[in-house]
Amino acid sequence: MLKKFRTLYTDKLYVKVITVILVVLTAMGVMLPMVLLASLLGVDLKKNGGINLNVDSANIFLFFLFVTCSSSIIWLAQKYIHQKSFLDLGFKTKIFKFLLIGFLVGVLKSAAGFGLMIYNAEFVEYIETIPPDVSFWSYLLYYIYFIFGFLICNSFVEELVTRAYPIEKLSKHINPHIIFIAMGAIFTIGHFITREFDFGYCLSLFVFSYTFSLLYYYSRSIWLVIGMHTGINWVGFSFFGSNWKLGALVHIQMSNVPEWIVSYSQAFFGLIVLLIVVLMNKKGYFKTINHIE
Repeated sequence: MLKKFRTLYTDKLYVKVITVILVVLTAMGVMLPMVLLASLLGVDLKKNGGINLNVDSANIFLFFLFVTCSSSIIWLAQKYIHQKSFLDLGFKTKIFKFLLIGFLVGVLKSAAGFGLMIYNAEFVEYIETIPPDVSFWSYLLYYIYFIFGFLICNSFVEELVTRAYPIEKLSKHINPHIIFIAMGAIFTIGHFITREFDFGYCLSLFVFSYTFSLLYYYSRSIWLVIGMHTGINWVGFSFFGSNWKLGALVHIQMSNVPEWIVSYSQAFFGLIVLLIVVLMNKKGYFKTINHIE
């Protein structure tokens, strides 16, 4: 039966498209039972998510369960449907070099957006988040978890599911920008499973997603987009979160910032990064990473 399905998958474009979309939706949809499981464990992810996530055993368990299940779905599809190596999904480029480059770009992009908000705020307060009685080693262990066990893992699964997998499977068969738009919609909607809807944040997420997709398409390096994704999140958690166990270095509190700046500053700088990525591709920069015919 699986052999017949593979034949249909090879011969029919609509089977390819439906299969890939179903795999992506399944891998992202794992979050829904996680929300239900969280409620059974007494955790409300809509009030206890994002930069406000508590670092406790229940949340850590749920997070790694989601990462494991979502990644496993892509691995199973890659092995049994496509009969390809998992490493073909953008993992063959240099890890640390492209993680670092992407991270720095993400930090600059996110810092520019928040910097614009700080500049236009009437009052800015810097609140210490690290208790004075916390030992250096205790803080270090939490911070290592924050970077590797939370930020990079989160970026890894999202870029694997909504970027590397669908682009590798479909970009040779349909216009890649259609893929970018579809995955941008899935990526954006997925973030509102555990939070209330906000149009400005929605627009920012879609712009981020489109930029990540374009960057992956040009570079074929998942490490580059994981690095950029991680850098963007690092700035938010480090300077606008309040939980030191989840990376908060200082909590920057702003008042009376124009609403349009709060809503659209990140999307604005995201568009600038997108244009820079397009320009870099025209200049041939990405050919040094991976030639795309």
